[in-house]
Amino acid sequence: SQNASAGVERLLLGNKCDMEMKRKVSRDQAEKLCREHGIKFFETSAKSSLNVEEAFNTLARDILLKSVKKSAQLPKRPLEPKATPKTSSKCSLL
Repeated sequence: SQNASAGVERLLLGNKCDMEMKRKVSRDQAEKLCREHGIKFFETSAKSSLNVEEAFNTLARDILLKSVKKSAQLPKRPLEPKATPKTSSKCSLL
């Protein structure tokens, strides 16, 4: 979180959750860290594909929602009509 730009959506993934015996960080520790930093947490397994798609979809949805909210907050400027060049349509007989 200290290296991410402000407003960037973040997500913490605890990978290899299928290897419980080799766990270095408890689920409670990871969830606590995520709560403190206001980010979402998923335990994933690339081997079994557990929560991989869900994590990706959550991140994509959050980015899209933030983008929609941001564009809704932009000041609305009236569209100015474009000046169209006047064309003359004359018929010349030679």
